Amino acid sequence: MAQTFSFGFSGDDIEEDPNDVPHEDNDADMEDAQDGPQPIEARTHDLDELLASLPDKLSYSFLTTTSPKGFTARLPRRELFDVRLQLMAEDSVSSSDNPTGLDTSDLRPNVYEGGYKTWECSIDLVRFLLDRGPRKDLDDLVRVDHVIEMGCGTALPSLLLFQYALKNGIGLYLTLTDYNADVLRLVTVPNLLLSYVSILGTTDAPFSEASPNPLADTSTTSGDLYITPEIIQSFKAALKSLPITLTFISGSWLPVPTLLSLIPSAPELNTFILASETIYSPSSLTAFTEAMVELMKRVKSGKAIVAAKRVYFGVGGSVDEFRGECANKGCVAYEMEFEGLEDGVRRCLVEVQMY
Repeated sequence: MAQTFSFGFSGDDIEEDPNDVPHEDNDADMEDAQDGPQPIEARTHDLDELLASLPDKLSYSFLTTTSPKGFTARLPRRELFDVRLQLMAEDSVSSSDNPTGLDTSDLRPNVYEGGYKTWECSIDLVRFLLDRGPRKDLDDLVRVDHVIEMGCGTALPSLLLFQYALKNGIGLYLTLTDYNADVLRLVTVPNLLLSYVSILGTTDAPFSEASPNPLADTSTTSGDLYITPEIIQSFKAALKSLPITLTFISGSWLPVPTLLSLIPSAPELNTFILASETIYSPSSLTAFTEAMVELMKRVKSGKAIVAAKRVYFGVGGSVDEFRGECANKGCVAYEMEFEGLEDGVRRCLVEVQMY
């Protein structure tokens, strides 16, 4: 049985810093991870099939965060209790059980990689993007052809860029990867749909005065969205018109050639890679770095921004080790100055580019 890593988060979403929780038996954890389930091979998922699995209603809440320069993001996220309700309705879990990822564990190597919960470093990345965008500000998204978020989970950084692209008519490729297919189905895609609806006005089609858009009400922090065929059609039409090409990939980053074969690419596609908390252990750090570097090698212009804790006590990952791994693979990684880090001693943002 795979070892469970519990980072001591409280409630349905993260509130506490995992570095405050000692995890002493690191060697045993790594051995158990090696003896546990084999990695799931990467595969793509069709958007229509993912949308078809949506329930009649999505319960959501807004995450609101403000950058140091005063820019504010208001991003809708599906509630975890709503995910549990859907799984129970699908008979995937009894009312007395919690499925993997919705219990007290945060990570189970080769089983669950934390995608249901919002990790604090992803919020750091959102605040950074609000101020500085892909290169200097969000307007610079027009010079990015392909955004890839690795280990996306709730996909907050991608949701911010997705909203901006929709509002400003910017076409792009958006690739979202998460180890667990159910995370993509139950969290990532619902959040993308909610983000689309949130930029519509109160009575914009497919809504009306008789049936107003609940996400347009800025006085509320949570609510329910009833999913209609008209909403799905409107969402797909918006993607097609820009166009925004969505690619969803579940499974392991290794072997890297398998992963790369699933991700759209061409030398002229300027590529921007986002990641949060993907270097928490030596094995994850190594796999992530290899995949990230190979993705950047395929294009003429590519860069990555990785949000991480400086040290992951008890599970072995660290920013210093990540920077060393990048150097070994022919790229440069350096910590970026950003005053928006609430706890700058423990968390940082790392930019990576090829030499």
